[in-house]
Amino acid sequence: MFPYHGALANISAKNAYTQHQVMDLLSLIHDLGMEAIPLVQTFGHLEFALKLPEFRHLRELDAFPQEVCPSQPAAHALVREMVRQVMALHRTSRYLHIGCDEVFHLGACGRCTQRHVDNREIFAEYVTSVAEHIKSTYQGVTPLIWDDMMRQWSPQFLTSTKLGSLVEPVVWVYTDDIGKLVPHYVWHWYMKTFKSVWVAGAFKGATLSTSVLPDVRRHYSNQQAWLEFISKTPERVNGFVLTGWSRYDHFAVLCELLPPSIPSLLLNLLLITSRKPSKTEQIYKLWKSLMRCSPSSEMTIETFTTDPRSVGTCSFQGADVYILMGNYLNLKETVDKLHETLTEQNGWMTYYNVKHNFTSPWRLVEDFTNLNGITLLKEVQLFKNETSAILSTYFDVHVVNEWIEQRIEPMEVKLQRLQKQMETLINIESWPRRPLN
Repeated sequence: MFPYHGALANISAKNAYTQHQVMDLLSLIHDLGMEAIPLVQTFGHLEFALKLPEFRHLRELDAFPQEVCPSQPAAHALVREMVRQVMALHRTSRYLHIGCDEVFHLGACGRCTQRHVDNREIFAEYVTSVAEHIKSTYQGVTPLIWDDMMRQWSPQFLTSTKLGSLVEPVVWVYTDDIGKLVPHYVWHWYMKTFKSVWVAGAFKGATLSTSVLPDVRRHYSNQQAWLEFISKTPERVNGFVLTGWSRYDHFAVLCELLPPSIPSLLLNLLLITSRKPSKTEQIYKLWKSLMRCSPSSEMTIETFTTDPRSVGTCSFQGADVYILMGNYLNLKETVDKLHETLTEQNGWMTYYNVKHNFTSPWRLVEDFTNLNGITLLKEVQLFKNETSAILSTYFDVHVVNEWIEQRIEPMEVKLQRLQKQMETLINIESWPRRPLN
């Protein structure tokens, strides 16, 4: 969504922000007393660039457009130009996040294997090169990196690299069991190696790549666990990153949208800024107040997650989308139940019946009528129009159409296919003798 230009123009989406929009956003951030930290992927998660034919030759493995090959000078040039264009619009930023997480295919291509160098060394050398370039080119800017590629390193190797003086790691865990993914000995060596560290949880995403509503309880527990974990060394933690995912990667479908995730964002921000994971009741009370919920509302984190209708007593911006998502989940459950009942549970519209055009028309009409099959298709089509109208107040037409195509059209097609199959089956007037094959 960043407005890259020149040789990088095709990296941007066709509906990317304009430079003017980026500057307006940064101006608003400044006026609010906030600070923007851009993130530029520089190693893994580069599908948005490496999927293109003009950058295909820079892939670590040709079949998988995730990572650049760190042994190619042209890969360094690509990353530096991306950084240059982003930093040109973020002149006052004190930090630049350079990604570097989940480099799944490391030291795998011919160039890298011919170097006969350990994968850890390849990673450390490349990230060092990127970080040194940033620190020498952009005065006062500190690179941040995700920490996961370093978690398996030995303390000796970690301290032998230059990274301790070049970057600040962002240690991410999105569950409530921090110690399972970041054992205390790993944390201990991070403390000894780096001047400062950051930690990261999530307020949306990080659960299921097709989720439509955030699991508020899970995310809240994630932040509670982080606060407890860092309470022993709070002076060494430079920041808390609260991630919000819109896709799991460039090729994935949309997951939780931002408007219905505002309550989760707000609740977790209240928790983090309180720095007191035990003061849940006070946080709940302030949370409901800021969401402009009715004083009589009995909404809790549990009901908020399990019953989207409970939001009906609140008037935060995005409440209409939250309710819409709840209605979608209910409608999808109804459609899936209809489909499963007709094609799997009952014995008159299974794959076998449809294949051989062999069924009881009366049974089929009874089933379809009792399950409201005809009215359900109309309901889905009306919901499609309602979704377009509500989402259009928050997103451009491309996002609206994408969400509808990913979520509502499959229900519509499923029902249309059932209706067409039923019409074919009930119009048959005579049937063959068994066996049918």
